[in-house]
Amino acid sequence: MVEAYKMYIDGNFVDSANKVTFESYNPENNTAWSTFPEASIDDVDKAVGSAKKAFKTWSVLDVKVRAEYLRAIGDQLFDNAEHIGRIETIDSGKLFKETKFQAQYMKEYFHYYASLLEEMSNEKIIQDIDKPDMEVVEVSEPIGVIACIIPWNSQMFLTATKVAPALAAGNTVVIKSSELAPAPLAEFAKLIDKTNLPAGVINILSGGIDTGKILTSHSDIGKVLFTGGTETGRHIIKNTSENFAQLTLELGGKSPVIVFDDADIDNALNNITTAIFSGNGCSCIAGSVLILQNGIYDSFLNSLKERAENIKLGSPLEEGSQMGPLNNIKQVEFIEQNIESSIQQGANIITGGKRVEGCYFPPTIIECPDRTVNTANTELFGPVLSVIKFKTEEDAIQIANDNDYGLSSGVFSEDEEKCKRVSKSIEAGICFTNCYRFISYAASFGGRKNSGYGRESGSDAIRDMQLKKTIWVSKAKVTEDPFKIR
Repeated sequence: MVEAYKMYIDGNFVDSANKVTFESYNPENNTAWSTFPEASIDDVDKAVGSAKKAFKTWSVLDVKVRAEYLRAIGDQLFDNAEHIGRIETIDSGKLFKETKFQAQYMKEYFHYYASLLEEMSNEKIIQDIDKPDMEVVEVSEPIGVIACIIPWNSQMFLTATKVAPALAAGNTVVIKSSELAPAPLAEFAKLIDKTNLPAGVINILSGGIDTGKILTSHSDIGKVLFTGGTETGRHIIKNTSENFAQLTLELGGKSPVIVFDDADIDNALNNITTAIFSGNGCSCIAGSVLILQNGIYDSFLNSLKERAENIKLGSPLEEGSQMGPLNNIKQVEFIEQNIESSIQQGANIITGGKRVEGCYFPPTIIECPDRTVNTANTELFGPVLSVIKFKTEEDAIQIANDNDYGLSSGVFSEDEEKCKRVSKSIEAGICFTNCYRFISYAASFGGRKNSGYGRESGSDAIRDMQLKKTIWVSKAKVTEDPFKIR
């Protein structure tokens, strides 16, 4: 039976105003398993209007009460992690063990920002003001209504990184789920409803490109938080020229991982496997370009090939599966096209390279002469590793930075000073040293160059959801010449 989901606007579960729906497909068998409302301009107006109305009371609600709502949302995610994880797996193809873990772990995000909220002060006295008889205070205030645009992968994680600090700062939100896998956020709405959160504080819309454009250009949106592709990010920048909304963009990545001759080989092999093949390779920080020193090149590549060929593809709901299907057939076709063109450019397939069946794509390793090869410079969002050989440390840094993106990176060496030098030289917002693919609510996350700007997570995230106001208070009557510069 096909599940018919609804949107969540002003505390109510609703269909779209025009009754238009679309289907979501289970990538394991490529069959429609659920339907969703396609939000119209009227639906976006209602959601934003509801959030704007709720902002008036939510923004001034007692801090401890607001913090308790945040904790209640986190608790709901933890208590229902198995259900949320299963739905996300069915809808996206990501392994159940990962989606369940992320839903559980997101409790920590909401609790973390609840605690920060209780501890923080929104007023700062300027101590060294150079004007006599003046008291100047800097006040941090919530922005208003924030739009959160969520991609189909790692949805609970990417929702928590946006919604938790936004609510803690006193804002209200309108979330648009991905049209490729909207079910997890529709289920999240049911959990929100159980917390008795005031109506309008969180609204969840489903829909495609048109819905996103209407939302991000809406006159009452004060900030847009977006995770997704770089091309879509460009459109969002254009959309916000209509409303001058602030932006935090976490866009694409083509993250380099450098392995030096002196690396711990077993550790590097294990982490490279994690970097590119965990999560089906469908991670914005996937370490998809391996920059491998010539002294260990052949032996390391042979060992990595053996590991890749032993990875078990299977149903993402099965405990023994290590990789599941990709999200949709267009993604599979895009990867195959790029591999084919890369071979014509001089690349050589070591293993994999062609779909197994349906949306299943095997772990793939492809040797590339340099970064001009398509698979080495294009974000594929799949389990494809491009490998480039290097000789010197300077060569490795040059290859790593020969890249339009700047999200994540990795360095493997037993030389601590070398790791420090190289990690500081790589043009990326994140660098993992002798490890890969870790997240924490306490550590900020974001990129550079075509990977976007702004940071999510970490203690500063609440401040990024606020506006500053400077208040001047005179302690004496101002009776001087009104035209005097002071």
